[in-house]
Amino acid sequence: MRTTPLMVEFTGTPEAGKTTSIGNVANNLSNLGYSVSILKESAEKLPKVIPKGTWYANLWMHNQTQAGLLEAKFMNSDIILIDRGLIDSNFYGKKFLWENKCTQKQYEKFRLQFMDELFPDYLIALMVPPEIAIKRRGGEGRLVNEEYIKSYNEMFLKYYDEIEYPKTLIDTSQLTENEMNQKVLNVIKNALP
Repeated sequence: MRTTPLMVEFTGTPEAGKTTSIGNVANNLSNLGYSVSILKESAEKLPKVIPKGTWYANLWMHNQTQAGLLEAKFMNSDIILIDRGLIDSNFYGKKFLWENKCTQKQYEKFRLQFMDELFPDYLIALMVPPEIAIKRRGGEGRLVNEEYIKSYNEMFLKYYDEIEYPKTLIDTSQLTENEMNQKVLNVIKNALP
């Protein structure tokens, strides 16, 4: 019998359906009798004084995420659904390194801050091509534009190959919301002990 909840992290392309899927799948799992908690994305809480898209914003979000994950370990839930957790945080650290927005030394110090026991039991990565992300967003924006999404997807796929945790990659571009939710639900049900 599990003494801690099953931790399932969601990551991937902006506008791929992570937050939507988390909410819908949480409801479906609750209807099946599981107690489910959601850990929201830390970027939503970023103080306005810290510029978005910077190395320091990533450090702040990482620490917020890690604190939330530590609390989640002790929740009386069967399943915790995590909107961008430590795997995502590490991806952004590597992304900054690959884009020369931090040094190797900064990245290595950052990586030492990770509490390995807070990594998820399972990772679900949702992805879409740039044109779908832009369409879902309702037009281009600061982070949802063709160049950014194309670069993000290329770097994420490179990083995804390095991930050693149980994982599933789902292209949601041709899926209806119900189809996406069913795929994600099936992945989680199969990950349950």
